[in-house]
Amino acid sequence: MNNFCYDLAMALIPGTIAGYYSGLLMAKVSKFNSLKFEALRIVRSINFVGDSQNTSVTRSDKVQDLHLIASDLLLFKHKKSGMKVLEISNEVLNAVAACELAPYDVQLFGKQVASWQLRLRGIKPGACILLPWGQI
Repeated sequence: MNNFCYDLAMALIPGTIAGYYSGLLMAKVSKFNSLKFEALRIVRSINFVGDSQNTSVTRSDKVQDLHLIASDLLLFKHKKSGMKVLEISNEVLNAVAACELAPYDVQLFGKQVASWQLRLRGIKPGACILLPWGQI
């Protein structure tokens, strides 16, 4: 009976710790991916039309939310990803403003949108995601 109690304790204690850690890790990964995919969704929702002389952005109402996503990433200690999203946010806002104020080539704008999507797909979580403490 004594051996059984010891074996039970040796199975339950590490199993509980491992289960807690894996659940925490999955919650952090899920939160990071949620922010990443929301940023991608915002960039994909930019609708534009035009020709070689002029580009008209018809829908970009959520572009301002990119800096909020960047601040969330920075809050969760994903420094490189947060800075990259902030950089993309500034580029998007500048390009949309340039389209409204002056002639802007639609091919160039299309290439920029594709580049922003590619860069957002490439962001990775920071190493702090592996730590068992901190915000989820």
